[in-house]
Amino acid sequence: MKKKILLIFSTIIIIFSIGFVYMTQFYSSTGFDRKEEKVVKHGFRLLEEQLGLYIKENYSGISKIEFSPIFIQGGEDNPPFSAEVVPVIYDEEGNRAVFGTLIGNHLYASYGIPYSIYLDLDEEDTEYILLRDSNEEHIEVSNYNKLPKEAKLTSNPPIDENIIGLLDDGQLKKIGKNSAGSPNAKIRYNLEIRRGNRLEWD
Repeated sequence: MKKKILLIFSTIIIIFSIGFVYMTQFYSSTGFDRKEEKVVKHGFRLLEEQLGLYIKENYSGISKIEFSPIFIQGGEDNPPFSAEVVPVIYDEEGNRAVFGTLIGNHLYASYGIPYSIYLDLDEEDTEYILLRDSNEEHIEVSNYNKLPKEAKLTSNPPIDENIIGLLDDGQLKKIGKNSAGSPNAKIRYNLEIRRGNRLEWD
């Protein structure tokens, strides 16, 4: 009887140990371990803030700015790896428009790896995060939880072109580029990581 109880107890401990390792290392359906997922969320939080503040501070007529999930494709077993996010804006009439879509024959940009942000972990699992500034220079933001002043954008032609395209297509109305911006616009960040193609999301 004692042997049976000991066997059951040992089995429970083994199952618990396996579950603990799984939860601490590979708990995500994305295939990332905890540290990889953490650096992706940290980096994209700063990227979304960079993009959201540029739109808010340089365009009037905007009531809200949101972001898509972080869409990832590829990985070590299926290169190349990419991670992309797209802004979503609402004008003051409530019209909603998604960036990075096809309008006419023009496919507008999304933002992420490998063009807008660089993410890495060194051998000691220290995060390394680089954002591009308005001069296409890399700025390290690894140690920041909020966007540092030197990483703020003063220009971004892909965003400007996309807003013009959305206005011309009638998806947005009464939005204009000026220094007054939209000080009352709300920014909602989205750090959900999802495997898939951002073009399939709207």
